[in-house]
Amino acid sequence: MLLAAVLLAACNGSDDVSDLPDGSGSAKADEIRLNADVWHVMEGTRATTYSNATDLQAVGQFTCAAYEANTTTAYINPANTTTDWTGSGWVFKNRANPETIVHYYWPASGNLDFFGYMPATLPSYIAAEPALTYTAEHNVTFTCSSLPMTNAGQDSSLKEFMFGMALAQNKDNAGTGVPLTFQHPFARIKLQLAASHPNVTINSITFRGIYNNGNYNHSASPKWTTTGVATNFVLSLTGNAAVFDNNPATPTQIGEYYIMIPQNWAGEIVVNADCLFWGEKKNYPSLTTTIPTTWQPGYSYTYTFTINPDNLIVNISKFTEQW
Repeated sequence: MLLAAVLLAACNGSDDVSDLPDGSGSAKADEIRLNADVWHVMEGTRATTYSNATDLQAVGQFTCAAYEANTTTAYINPANTTTDWTGSGWVFKNRANPETIVHYYWPASGNLDFFGYMPATLPSYIAAEPALTYTAEHNVTFTCSSLPMTNAGQDSSLKEFMFGMALAQNKDNAGTGVPLTFQHPFARIKLQLAASHPNVTINSITFRGIYNNGNYNHSASPKWTTTGVATNFVLSLTGNAAVFDNNPATPTQIGEYYIMIPQNWAGEIVVNADCLFWGEKKNYPSLTTTIPTTWQPGYSYTYTFTINPDNLIVNISKFTEQW
């Protein structure tokens, strides 16, 4: 069932009481509250740029729906509401009147399934609704078109898309709140330079044969199917960014963090560089290495470069950093 149809459905069983005198948002015993966090891959390793509840609070808003358990019958309809951070907790607000807090209360019996995503408005690289779907079987699907391979952090104009589900929730957890945990469907890439020859100037780094279009199916294995034609991801470097000190003990990050569609990548990396040799600048257009890699959803990959006039060495590490 298309999520767009769900968003337009009536909020069967919901109790929108935004016109009550206590519209300040103070929670009652049976009021639905959310506790939002980010999925942690394993101890010491986390996925892309958003890593904890504080990061989500900095974004300040996401879209959340609640459905009668194992259905797509809306109990909280996100067509009418957003979920906003107030400084002390998450509250529902009227989408048409953002200053108005909307209260929802647990049904007397039965469970609710929650589905949320952020940013609250889908980013440009996620195809507009109804391409994003949620089904009664708790499956999430969406289409990614021309993913911009650039920084998608909370300080960037391009926001990382994440979603979360909390299933079979009921009034028994009214006191603690619904634990809505967001997941990273993409992979993150970080590039860093461990060492280079002191006379080397890097012109560009190219990742060849990258797919930046695909379809996500949460219930499938693998979850991603790439579409379209593979292209080259070219990172051009100029000025101070192109020249590095030879200090392998403290690698220097190259560019931003890059959000990629998970895929089986052939791994061909090409560096174009210039080098001063006895006062004469020479070009080395094809320092090449190949490291086949399977980029998986929710994980970060660091490519560490060592460059000299004769060869290119690239090491890849997974789950090495803490966010």
